[in-house]
Amino acid sequence: MELGNFRIEEYVFEKMLSNQVPDETIKILEITNHCFSEKGLNFLSQLYEVSVKYVVTKESSRNETKESERWADAIIKIEPVDESLEMVRQQNLFPVELKVLRDILPRIQKLVGCQIGPMLWYSCKNPAILIMENLTTKGFIMKDRLKGMSLEHCRLVIERIAMYHAGSVAIFEENLGMIEWFKDGGVLSSTCPKSYLKLTEVSLLRIGKEIQTWADKECAESGKKLIKLADTVQERCLNVYKYDSDELCVLNHGDCWINNIMFRENEKGEPIDLRLVDYQMAVYSSPAIDLLYFLNICPEFAMKYDRDDYFLEVYLSTLNKTMTKIGCKRKPPTIEQLKEAMHKRRIYAVFAGVVLYLRMMAKNEDTEDFGKVLMKLGGQTKMNVFKNPDAVKLMHKMMPVMNKRGYFD
Repeated sequence: MELGNFRIEEYVFEKMLSNQVPDETIKILEITNHCFSEKGLNFLSQLYEVSVKYVVTKESSRNETKESERWADAIIKIEPVDESLEMVRQQNLFPVELKVLRDILPRIQKLVGCQIGPMLWYSCKNPAILIMENLTTKGFIMKDRLKGMSLEHCRLVIERIAMYHAGSVAIFEENLGMIEWFKDGGVLSSTCPKSYLKLTEVSLLRIGKEIQTWADKECAESGKKLIKLADTVQERCLNVYKYDSDELCVLNHGDCWINNIMFRENEKGEPIDLRLVDYQMAVYSSPAIDLLYFLNICPEFAMKYDRDDYFLEVYLSTLNKTMTKIGCKRKPPTIEQLKEAMHKRRIYAVFAGVVLYLRMMAKNEDTEDFGKVLMKLGGQTKMNVFKNPDAVKLMHKMMPVMNKRGYFD
């Protein structure tokens, strides 16, 4: 079967299915697929939905054979074939995600008694391929990145992140050596392209110059601070994952935003379950990383920044309860320690909320090809992030809050 420039032989799917029904004979009848990578967002991989129609043959104790026709729906994740491939391999993204899905996540889920991510069905290192269950066929959906998440959705994510973090603490206490896999991970790792950091600098300059002309005095003042912040943002971003020996550290998801969270909802649209997907950016550091990223991107506009303290309380309550339940030796941070860890990494809030989220809010037709900007243009973004009026509305709310919290200092 051809997937872009890759060919996946039928035996791969036979092996994938045999892992699920090991005592039965598999015969594949039909395989269909389509690509669903989103322009400007899925530039670090190629994503395909694949449906496999197959027959299972099983022998009974009476030497009788019984056949049944079944379907398997999977997501296939493959390394990109364009200029982004160098960046993906430089940052070790596929091996990191494989390590999480195969060796870390199943152990965490067993410890905490709750499924957190998708099931890994098959993997291959050369070429790098991951085959996972298709969560959409099980009723999971993504929320609209232009609208954000409700209070109930955010609360469920915060609780699940806390359980994931707690489980990672227990695993690393048992096997300290596993931390080495994730010390140099994250969106802003030391191995990320210099063009990524340049894009961050250029974005702050462009946004700062734009909003300093606005009639809103607080936005105008914040615009001047963003321009000044651009001088040191690259250096500060490279230090964001560093931690002190006395800080509680966890395995952060590293890219916990709307498109990497899938919900199952009831008939009223209320969330009843979720899965975190895409673990390429997993990084060992303070839980402040996931919290700053999530809180500056995911909540819907009506409550953005208004319920942060509430979410931190929910996080710490769940973290404490889970760490106690699974027998962690270390203690969770206090609310004061957690807020201190977040303030120390406040540049990450600017990176997530100003640099990234304004880009994420763009409509598809206004989106800039992220891979092209990084690999061909050296990070010199020219995207107008204010084409969406909601981005302008967000800035008027976001700038006073960030300024008051000292994020621009």
